[in-house]
This record gives sequence, structure tokens and C-alpha cells, in this order.
Amino acid sequence: MPVSGIRGAHNIRLGSHLCLFYRRPQEYLQVTASFLKAGIVKNEFCVWVLPPPLTIAFALDELLYCGLNGPRLQATKQLKIMSAEDWWFSNGALDMGRSLSRLAALPSMARHLGYERVRLAGGPGPFTSEEGRQAFMTYERRATAVIAESPVIALCGYASTECVETAMFDIMSAHPQALLRTHAGWVNI
Repeated sequence: MPVSGIRGAHNIRLGSHLCLFYRRPQEYLQVTASFLKAGIVKNEFCVWVLPPPLTIAFALDELLYCGLNGPRLQATKQLKIMSAEDWWFSNGALDMGRSLSRLAALPSMARHLGYERVRLAGGPGPFTSEEGRQAFMTYERRATAVIAESPVIALCGYASTECVETAMFDIMSAHPQALLRTHAGWVNI
């Protein structure tokens, strides 16, 4: 089983679709960079989808802090970094078909580049409407089915400060596993 790279959450099996609730954008960057570093070390194809207000510059700084050369990893195509807007949304609306197709194509793209597995970390950012949140939860449920049949580990981050209790329940129900922060690190539930 692949190593998670997250303190407290050890091995995660392929086909896993996890969520985590973070408190601050810096926490999201730290956890996801560590998660992706574990994949880079194991020669996995890694994709990082950044929720607003995070930028590629912030992500590259965090990778450097973890001892990784982000620009080199991007140049060798082992790492792809993009915004949530570019990955999931078109003109501010979720493009579910395009997003699911892109997700399903990742294992083939990885194999073409010489990698056997995919590690994906991302987050949509704040939802502007209840309808948008519900649509994204539909996407997450469909993504779970795609990921379960693929050599992929996906970690989706949600800002806990943006979530009301019903949203947290919906997010957790759309992901078979969740990572919760404890004093000892993150635990997989």
C-alpha cells in the first residue's frame, strides 16, 4: 500500500478517495505538499489542484520547503499544478463531464509518462451557492466510483471555516474516508 506522507495517517490503498478539513490555507498547503511528496518519492504522477486563494507560487514555495524542486518536477511532467477554476469550472460553473473525463484519463496519462500510479490532491474552494455545493457533491460521488477502479489516490481538501455542519456531512458522505486532525497528527476514519 502506498505511504500517505501525512503524519498520523499511514498507508492508503490505491483507489482511495479521501477528504480532509483544514483550518487555514497554510495548513492545506502543508498537508497536501507532504501527501504529494510521498508520491513523488515513490515515482508517482502527481496532480495538485489549488483552491482559491492559493496560487501556483504558494504551492511551489511549500514544495521547496519540503525539499522538492517544483519547477523541475513540472518540467519532467511528474507534477502538474493548476487552479480549481481550470480543473473543475468553466465560466464559474462546474463542468462535471469534462472534470470526470479528465479524472478518468489520469491513469492513462501517467502510464504514457512512465508512471504506474496517480496521486491527486485538490480542493474546490468556497461554494458561492447551495446549488453549486450540491452539484459538486454529485461530482465527488461520481469521482469516488472512477477513483475506486483506478491506480489513483485522491485527497480532497475543504476549508472547515467555510463549511456548516450539513456541508461537512455531505462532504464526508461523498468520500469513503476522511482525515481528521488530532493532537497526534491526522487520523484516517
